[in-house]
Amino acid sequence: MNLIFPIVLTLSIAFSLIFNPSIMLTAFQSATEKAVELSISLIAVYAVWQGLSYLLEVSGISKKISKIFYKPVSKLFKTSSEQAIYQISLNFTANALGLSGVATPAGIESMRLLDEENNEHGKTLLTVIACTSIQILPITVIQLLAKYGQSPNLTIVLTLISTTFSTALGIILAKVFK
Repeated sequence: MNLIFPIVLTLSIAFSLIFNPSIMLTAFQSATEKAVELSISLIAVYAVWQGLSYLLEVSGISKKISKIFYKPVSKLFKTSSEQAIYQISLNFTANALGLSGVATPAGIESMRLLDEENNEHGKTLLTVIACTSIQILPITVIQLLAKYGQSPNLTIVLTLISTTFSTALGIILAKVFK
């Protein structure tokens, strides 16, 4: 696949430039404009949620959330490191809100802390859960649907059902194939 895609892309561009270059250039310009517009709107959403995440951390609410998750996380990940549990809790919370960009730093720090403990089980489970992540509020999807005039109402329910199922299945399979 790493070889096929570049060949097909190169041939497509070459044929387009040879047979109808004006359409190719117009398509590139239009797609670039839409990509920049979409990126700016998503940056605004991420900035708001990153700011909220910072406020939760500074106010101490994040620590309270991690205390709620302490027992389940310590048992599931087989760790007693309070800092690892805190970072894992932050990762879960951000992923639950559909903010994978905000969850990534906490996930990386969690992985580093679990690596210091040589906790391979915890690292594997964190990867599985971060990839499948239960999403209560899929912010990015809601933003995209709203931007293009679609109603996100049904999306929220379907996302919650599908991500809950995928996360549960991921945890079960990680435990089975441990």
